[in-house]
Amino acid sequence: MAETSFPNSSAEDLKRHVMEIFQDATNDCEDEELKGIFLAVGMSYDSLNDCAVQMFDADMGETDKAREMFKPLSHLGILSHVAVFTIVISLYSGSRKAESALKVYHQMIATGVNPVSFTYTQLICVLATDFSKLKYLRLAKKYFLETLDKGMKLDRTPFWNLMKAIAYREPLEKFKEFLQQIKAKGLVLHDYGFNYREAYLAEAREVLKMFAHLVHNDTIDKDVRSYFFWKTTSAEHFQKLGCKMYSALIDDGNVDEAKEFHDEVEETGIQPLVLIHTSIIEAYLEFGKTKGALEAYLAMLAAGVAPNSYTYTVLIKGLAADPNFFGDAKKYLLEMMDKGKRPNVATFTAVIEGFAKQEDEAAQEEGKQFVQVMIDKGFVPNAKAMMNVLKGRQTRVIRSILSIVLSTLKE
Repeated sequence: MAETSFPNSSAEDLKRHVMEIFQDATNDCEDEELKGIFLAVGMSYDSLNDCAVQMFDADMGETDKAREMFKPLSHLGILSHVAVFTIVISLYSGSRKAESALKVYHQMIATGVNPVSFTYTQLICVLATDFSKLKYLRLAKKYFLETLDKGMKLDRTPFWNLMKAIAYREPLEKFKEFLQQIKAKGLVLHDYGFNYREAYLAEAREVLKMFAHLVHNDTIDKDVRSYFFWKTTSAEHFQKLGCKMYSALIDDGNVDEAKEFHDEVEETGIQPLVLIHTSIIEAYLEFGKTKGALEAYLAMLAAGVAPNSYTYTVLIKGLAADPNFFGDAKKYLLEMMDKGKRPNVATFTAVIEGFAKQEDEAAQEEGKQFVQVMIDKGFVPNAKAMMNVLKGRQTRVIRSILSIVLSTLKE
């Protein structure tokens, strides 16, 4: 089925042949949802071509790789055979169907069609993220090395998926061995965001294991697992979170904590565990799962990781927003202060707002006593800064909050 075998064929003949390839590659699909997708994509050549263009625009965005995969079958501009096979592999990959993707890949090779970099990207990703069979990791490593032998440069996603799988499923020696293999073949680790220092590879492996654990451990909430499945496909996500944490610490005047955070990253090349644990807490809160966030915080403590001021800020504001966990918000705000950390105005205000929203005199009095405890611990409320935080709140809530705080200051 060499793609140069149809030099004199008409456009319609070529389109029919492309559709036959698509049908052959998808006719034994057993997944009902994917069947529907394949049916829609395969309604006509035009729908298949539209799928190819949309898929490329969404997943790649690189002109050179577009030319590589979508190089026409002829001067008539018909989709190439490798593009058709890659579409099917990609759809299986997106649904995490490793065995089906692998079968289509073998079918493609058997028909004499050579994979391109995007084909390998999709195949390696699905193999590296499916832990149901040991052979998948072996094959993912094999195909990644194969791309290097062919002089291909994949994007960072398959690389990071593969490194997490190796860290999670193989001993440290195998982790180091694979790094040496790919470096020997010319891959520059820094180009892929792998900035871990040689002396800290054991620690780096533990961090990557944790990333994989977040995705593959069934005891973790499914929404959170899905979140980390997509967010941790490259180093950029945690680098951005690291910048966010560092900036927040600086903005709140926690210069010593910010410096400690920065120095650890500089020394090891590894994002500190406090960042990863805090991001887990944030993920639970993003899905409105306050109990999960609190459990993630307790798991952080159990792992021997100390929260910094930013961790407390995230946790306390999340707990304060849920009436069922308001008691915990108060507890951890005082705990934060007992550890010599000072809450920022947004965190303090979130807890005082929790008192105000209860709309009864007992809660008001308790709120005043709570503020007094904080003042006794050295905290000085800033009413003007609180007003900036409270913009957009209901007038009655603002009045109640200010009543709690200002009456305490007057005393």
